Amino acid sequence: MADRSLPETTELLADTAEPRFALGEDEPLAIGIQRLVVEQVDGGIDLIRNGPDLDTTVHELRKALKRVRAVLRLMRGELGRFRYRQENVLLRDTARRWSAVRDAAVMTAVARDLVVGGDDADDFVGRRLVVMLEECHRDAGLALAADRSLRMDTVTTLLCFRARVARFPVVGDGAFPDRFASIRPGLMRIARRAAGGMAEAQVLPTAHRLHEWRKDVKYLRHHVEVTQPMWPDLLGAVAQRLAELGDVLGDDHDRAQLGRLIATDHTLVPDERSRRRLLGAIEGRRAILQTEAFALGGSILSPSPDPLVDRVEAAWGYCRP
Repeated sequence: MADRSLPETTELLADTAEPRFALGEDEPLAIGIQRLVVEQVDGGIDLIRNGPDLDTTVHELRKALKRVRAVLRLMRGELGRFRYRQENVLLRDTARRWSAVRDAAVMTAVARDLVVGGDDADDFVGRRLVVMLEECHRDAGLALAADRSLRMDTVTTLLCFRARVARFPVVGDGAFPDRFASIRPGLMRIARRAAGGMAEAQVLPTAHRLHEWRKDVKYLRHHVEVTQPMWPDLLGAVAQRLAELGDVLGDDHDRAQLGRLIATDHTLVPDERSRRRLLGAIEGRRAILQTEAFALGGSILSPSPDPLVDRVEAAWGYCRP
């Protein structure tokens, strides 16, 4: 049964602090999927208990949960709609409870980059903005650090989720079939969503559309990472380009968020002229990032994402004939 090959949390963490997020070349799909999820969950629990600092803990925990949700999407066809939605919503909501500190940290970093980068001619206004955002970051950190129930609730949630994953059969009846058809629907779905998101953003590049595209790009990147060992050179290059695209879209999203914050909270930049200048600098940078994103996305997802899925299938067939 599943628990026969499933290590205890402490044993797994002792083996490797940063397990590779990929299937082994000869690893049966059911065993590999279970292992990937357990490693990410155990890593998240360890961060909550022993993380080096709050910002690192929050950032790495949210990344781990994003990887788990990517695996759920990859196996959506085998999991079934109800189980997939139930677990995905649970993990999404768990990650959201930790978002305030991360959001505040990002806003501070983007504002600091805006000032240091010379986009703001008024040093005083820029530095004042950074100081105020640093205070928001500090307050969010203090509130989270004092919230013992959040840590306990998250660990409990992840341990219960881990127990359900441990019950997944990895051999015999009920195990995920060890064939590409088990992951093809999930991979194709997210690849086409990413391509569709790019097309929608090209027509009307709103912050919301670009952010939705970014989320699908990140999931697609993780899907390719999972299968990368089957054709390391090709799939590794694709995963790297998807990572670069996700980073560019992330930079755009962060600047959009900062712009929205400055535009709505006038206490951050009280002077209207300075506020307009800052918002103009942000939008100018976003225009450059979006041009870069569409060019990079087009090289991966245009004219169709289907060839990408076909490459993964070819790698699977070569590695697992």
